[in-house]
Amino acid sequence: MRNGLLIAILVLGGPGCADTLASDDGEQPLLTSRQPIVGGTADAAHAYVVGVGNTRKAYCSGTLISARTVITAGHCHGNITRVYFGASLGRRSTSVRVEISRRHPGFRSATLENDLTLLKLESDAPVQPAPLLRESMVNSGQYIGPEYTFVGYGVSDGVAGTGFGTRRVAAFPIVAVGPARVGGTPGTIDATQFYYQVPSMNTCAGDSGGPAFLVRWGVERHAGVTSFGDDPCTLDGVQARTDALQIAAFIQPTIDEFEPDNPCRADGVCAPSCDVGPEVVDPDCAELHCGADGVCALACALPADPDCAGRHDGLGG
Repeated sequence: MRNGLLIAILVLGGPGCADTLASDDGEQPLLTSRQPIVGGTADAAHAYVVGVGNTRKAYCSGTLISARTVITAGHCHGNITRVYFGASLGRRSTSVRVEISRRHPGFRSATLENDLTLLKLESDAPVQPAPLLRESMVNSGQYIGPEYTFVGYGVSDGVAGTGFGTRRVAAFPIVAVGPARVGGTPGTIDATQFYYQVPSMNTCAGDSGGPAFLVRWGVERHAGVTSFGDDPCTLDGVQARTDALQIAAFIQPTIDEFEPDNPCRADGVCAPSCDVGPEVVDPDCAELHCGADGVCALACALPADPDCAGRHDGLGG
């Protein structure tokens, strides 16, 4: 794939509060890119990739990782009140209210270390969640070399800031898992980040808060959140890691707090009784449903689940 997606580089002033109740007092800017950007291939497959914003519009991307939990970027935190669903976002898009926006307590605005925010939804999402990468990424052939899938609602024109709202997808490998000296835009990355550089592509990958998925055991798993890159989005980018270390330190404890009474929540243990069809409910069970068994597991990638054939986002737009 030769077209990528835009990274919206949003470095907001100060870490602010770690936990915010939803309100409609404002919104964050879309991007700072100065060059025209053409987005990647339109995507109807990743229903668990969502738009994040307020009652007026989405301005970041995110991923549903449990029935009532969405993960997005730490720099998107603040005044988030809605999560939007569908391949194309618009006034008629299905949305769910956000009750709580919780940013990683170790977030640093100067370096975008721990650039993660978790959102608690008021009600269960209308789509199935994506599984997490519950292992530790290292600089080995398991993680450096395979293609990652980047998804987001990036703009198609970085000058005018237009075109935001169509979900797009691109796939390519990463260069390094932090901590590492990588050169390029960041120079170095810390232990909460990984880095990619694709000079043959005329754009970067993803939109702020959008996911990077890595296929493991046939299932795509959430490995990172789009964080930042070079301003014209022509050289490189950095993702905030969401693998085992962040799961143990921040993601899992927050899911457990957000969804204490949900036996089907993402917790690393498959609860088979949750998945009786037609959709996977427990994301930890996805790899058990990649065959024709009457249960659609959207995360199955190699091969795709035949039970999901012909399905697409029909959630408004």
